[in-house]
Amino acid sequence: MKRTMINEIFFIRAIACLCVVLIHSMTMTQHNYELFRMTDELMYMFKLTIMFATPVFVMISEFLLSYSYPDKLPKAFWKKRILYILVPYIVMAVIYSAYPLLVGTGFTWGRFMELFFKKGFLGLWHGYFVLIIFQFYALHFLLKKYFDRFPPFLMIGIALVINMFYLAIYNFSWFHDLSFVAALRPYYKLPFLGWIFYFTVAYYAGKNIDVFLSYIQKYKYYLLAGAALTGMVPLLMRYNHIYSVVSSKRFDVVLYTFFIFCLLYLIARQLKKTPTIVMWISSSSYGIYLLHPLFQFNTIDFLKSMPFYTNFGVHILLLFIIGVGGPILVTYLLNKVPYGAMIVGKFNTPKTSAPSKTKMKAS
Repeated sequence: MKRTMINEIFFIRAIACLCVVLIHSMTMTQHNYELFRMTDELMYMFKLTIMFATPVFVMISEFLLSYSYPDKLPKAFWKKRILYILVPYIVMAVIYSAYPLLVGTGFTWGRFMELFFKKGFLGLWHGYFVLIIFQFYALHFLLKKYFDRFPPFLMIGIALVINMFYLAIYNFSWFHDLSFVAALRPYYKLPFLGWIFYFTVAYYAGKNIDVFLSYIQKYKYYLLAGAALTGMVPLLMRYNHIYSVVSSKRFDVVLYTFFIFCLLYLIARQLKKTPTIVMWISSSSYGIYLLHPLFQFNTIDFLKSMPFYTNFGVHILLLFIIGVGGPILVTYLLNKVPYGAMIVGKFNTPKTSAPSKTKMKAS
C-alpha cells in the first residue's frame, strides 16, 4: 500500500534551505568587506553551527524514499526524478557555466565545455548535492535487500565509522601524501562514502517511522545534549587551530547533523500547523538551492554600483532576502508555463497543514 509523506519534513527542509542561503550570504559578504578580525571569526564560528544544512537536505531525500516506498520503487520513479531533478540540474549547470563567461571574460565554446564538465560531471559547484541524491537513489535500489537482513544499529554504526574515517582522511593532512588521496582530493565530496551515514540512518528511520518517532521522543533530552556537545566540537577544533575549514564535509559534523535532524523533527511535531511561509520555502526549496547564488551575485554587483555605503549586516540581510525571495518567485512563475518545472524543479502549491495530524501524498 502506498504510504503518505509526513508534513514535518516541510519544516525541516525549509530550515535546511534557509541555512544554506544564509551561509552563502555571509560568505559572499566576507569576501566583499574588510571586517574586523573578531567579527570575521565570529561569522565563521556561526557558520560552523549551521553546516548541517546540506547534509540534512540530502538526508531528507532518503528518509522520504524509504518511508514512501518501503517495499519497492514505483515504475515511474526514475522518469519522474530524471525530468524534475536531473534535467534542472543540467540546465542550471549550463546557465552557471555560460553566465560568468557572457558577463565577464568572454564566451568561447571551449571554455564553456570545460566549465560545464567541471560543474555538471565533477560537481565543482553548489549543485553537487544532486549527484549525492542520485547516488542515494541507486544505493536504495541496490542495497535495500541487504540492509533489511541486518540489525539497524549494526549497519548504522558501521556506516558512521566509514563516513567519519573517509572524511577525516581528507580533512587532515596526514594522508595527503598518498597518491589516491591526492588524486581524489578535489572531488572527495562526491563519492557516497562521505555521506553513507546519512543514507543509512535515514533509510532505517524512514522505513521504521514509528520506532524512529518513539526513540526521538523518549530520548529527546539526550538528543539535545548530543547536539550541544557535538556542535561544540567543530568550534573547539577551529578555536584551537586543529581544523579550521568551514564546510559541511567535516568528519565532526556527521553526528551533529543527525542530532539536529532529530531535534528539528521534534520541533516540527510541536507546531499546531506549519506556517504558510515555511510551506512556500519548502515547496520551492530545489529552485532556491539552484538559483540563489545567481540572485546573490547580481545583488552584489548592484550594491557595488550604488553611490552609498551598505553596512555589512544590511548586506547579509539583502543577500539573504533576495536569495530566498527571488528563486521562490521564479520557481513559482516557471511552474505556470509548459516545461518550466524542467528548468527549476517542481513547485507544489503549498497548503497550510498540521504536522502531527494532517498528511499529504509524497511527491
